[in-house]
Amino acid sequence: MYPYKQIIDRARNGRTAVYPKASDSSRLSIMGAKITGEFKRFPTMEDILIVPPLFTPQRLEKSIDLLVREPVFFDVELAGKLGGFHVSMPLVQSSMGSPDVWNLLAPYAAKACALEGIIYGIGENVAATWGYETRKVKSQPCLKERILAYFENFHGKGGVVIQQNEEDAQSELWNRLYSDPDLTQFFEDGFIAFEIKGGQGAKAGMGGERYIDRKTALELKDTYYIHPDPEMVEQERYERHSAPDIFTEEILRNRIIKMKNDYPNAKIWLKVGPYRDLARVLEIAGDTGVDCLSIDGKEGGTGMSPSVAMSHVGLPILACIALISEQKKKYPRTDVIISGRMMSGADLVKAMALGMNGIAMGRPFLISGYSFRFAERYLASELYRKKLIAKIAMKIRKPNEQSVQLIRNFVETIRIEAQLLTAGLGKYDLKKLSKEDLATVSEQIATMLDIPSIYSQKEMFVKPLIVA
Repeated sequence: MYPYKQIIDRARNGRTAVYPKASDSSRLSIMGAKITGEFKRFPTMEDILIVPPLFTPQRLEKSIDLLVREPVFFDVELAGKLGGFHVSMPLVQSSMGSPDVWNLLAPYAAKACALEGIIYGIGENVAATWGYETRKVKSQPCLKERILAYFENFHGKGGVVIQQNEEDAQSELWNRLYSDPDLTQFFEDGFIAFEIKGGQGAKAGMGGERYIDRKTALELKDTYYIHPDPEMVEQERYERHSAPDIFTEEILRNRIIKMKNDYPNAKIWLKVGPYRDLARVLEIAGDTGVDCLSIDGKEGGTGMSPSVAMSHVGLPILACIALISEQKKKYPRTDVIISGRMMSGADLVKAMALGMNGIAMGRPFLISGYSFRFAERYLASELYRKKLIAKIAMKIRKPNEQSVQLIRNFVETIRIEAQLLTAGLGKYDLKKLSKEDLATVSEQIATMLDIPSIYSQKEMFVKPLIVA
């Protein structure tokens, strides 16, 4: 079908057609790509199958260990280490930044993640937008509220990962955090990581964009690029742009080394988008001792990504895995996690079987936290894009303690699914998963990831019986 509607939209609206619609409700576009309608364009995790065997010697070994009973799914071990932290399972809430709707939910999500023993990420621009330890806007939590909400509910497993972009660096955010007496003990105990951000899925290689109101535009005009100039043009909303960070191999290497020297008690993470040079990125990360490399596939959603970027820029997550799978074996001390349309225990099992150390999710935590009554109708019709309805919904259904339980319910489903599927493979530790547990419906994926296709390569499934 010829995209005549897109052309009309561009003709009528000019540059505003490049980004999600400029309205109050568009701030919910943190969901990135449309969440309704057909998504499929390239192979995804859905094209990989988990293939159990009948013969399960590890199940026999587990039953011998247990002595009194046969093993069941809840005997599967999910806990371990990830990115320098002890975790209840290798699941990370992605580093979500400053958009209004997420920021309101963020302290409740922090509490849920702490109670579940998983890692909680904090994205860029939070302190600049909402304040460091004092709220800039009465209704919106500040950065430190997010951090303390996590540690007030912390039970020894998990950790907090905090980003800093170029604008944050101007206010020396990491220095301020590292020297904050309220956080000193958490750094000394190894519960906080600083995450270098080198891009993300839906806008790889691009800077950050948002729509902001006039008051905010005037406040930020000396820090960001604001279009149009609020001192020259008076209107309701403005584009706020931040420049992408500048990297060369030498810059990245030196930045990591400097961070390890400046913040010896902080874990060091590196988040990147779906780039073609991921193998070299992993090599530098491994050589310099990065604790975790987080790779966001192009399936990942994010705020005001240009619509054209979501369709045409970056590699899908399976291609990213293929680029780094061999390189990863050389750097076992640097964990690798993947994100991009992850939402189930099956995604976690498949990622681990492909040699990754865990997965990260963003939008599922957002949607879970707002899963109040009628949420499915609200999202199915994308009513959050309608300004008046979005305003009414936010007044009626603000995040609250129920959001904590909703997120915990979602995390519990990931845990149970991962245990059920792993036990079904006859294994009782996520770390025992391997490519032998997978097959694909695609010959291309089979070749790319070195796993069997269900339609060919029979010898990869069936080992010949050798009779003496």
